[in-house]
Amino acid sequence: DRVFVPVGGGGLAAGVAVLIKQLMPQIKVIAVEAEDSACLKAALDAGHPVDLPRVGLFAEGVAVKRIGDETFRLCQEYLDDIITVDSDAICAAMKDLFEDVRAVAEPSGALALAGMKKYIAQHNIRGERLAH
Repeated sequence: DRVFVPVGGGGLAAGVAVLIKQLMPQIKVIAVEAEDSACLKAALDAGHPVDLPRVGLFAEGVAVKRIGDETFRLCQEYLDDIITVDSDAICAAMKDLFEDVRAVAEPSGALALAGMKKYIAQHNIRGERLAH
């Protein structure tokens, strides 16, 4: 029912959102960003891409100062929601991935799971199919 996708420069999020909405428009696509490099959220708040004054490097694979113009346009049109997570939530998701499936994930690789966990808690979601 919902797909959680990490955001850096926006290419993956835009591509996933466009594909999901073309094939299964009822599925909600939720973007997940690290709080200290949330360039999509800043752009959505401003209504256009902006340069972040500072970018955190913990989740360096998604540490981007400015979202791309075209990816911003697609994300703005096709994403249903966005959530940001802090480094502690990312670390907890990394730990969960290791404990559950013995996968060692870098912070960027655990970002979508961290966002999914936070989103579920904030919105009290039960009984839905979720993917990250």
